[in-house]
Amino acid sequence: MIWPEQPVRRIVLALPVEKDDGRKYGHSLDEIARLPADLRDGTAFAAPTFSESPWLVNHATRADCQQEDHLVRVVVPTVLAALGGRARPPVHLLGFSKGGFAALNLMARHPGLFAVASVWDASLLSDRPPHPQLVNVAGSDARLDEYDVRRNLRKYAYVLRSACRIALGGVGTLEADWTAGHQLLEEAGIPHLAYRDAPADHRWSAAWLAPAMRYLLDLEGRLLPGPEGDLGR
Repeated sequence: MIWPEQPVRRIVLALPVEKDDGRKYGHSLDEIARLPADLRDGTAFAAPTFSESPWLVNHATRADCQQEDHLVRVVVPTVLAALGGRARPPVHLLGFSKGGFAALNLMARHPGLFAVASVWDASLLSDRPPHPQLVNVAGSDARLDEYDVRRNLRKYAYVLRSACRIALGGVGTLEADWTAGHQLLEEAGIPHLAYRDAPADHRWSAAWLAPAMRYLLDLEGRLLPGPEGDLGR
């Protein structure tokens, strides 16, 4: 984790793209540490890891591969507990590639837990056909359907229409995914910030993290102040 010198005003979960602590695509916290101070002030960054490819889905049958439950029921409470008795700050989601897929799924499925999601070069077409890694961690066709990110955005659009809580950035490698995601959000009437001014390699990089964090802070400023913990259903 990266803890700020200032009081913690927000928590940002940098969602992984590799299992364990893989570094093929760089490392989130290393690149976050390179960001300008104004993009890190008051922010505690956490980078959870998973022993399987981290699409953040619950496997249909394996009790040892319940990624979504682990994040929601273990990771978030653990990070919040580290704050001691201080007031609960908003928890935001940040990710790219499969981390972007996961962030938007989590935002749709848990709008009361996560405040905003800022994603870049998100993998939004990985279910057509399903990515082999996603098939493995889902475990069944029914579970794949449950975590169809575009279906979930449509299903929970009625909640996500209440405020602008998503920043959709690109384009690195997955231009078709960005276009499909932007069109879907427009058609579903989900407010969002869409931008294409962060070209970078498809890996953790301060080049795209800087604009992604600026948009995240912009979204937070639009959403808050307000009653914390009452952000969704």
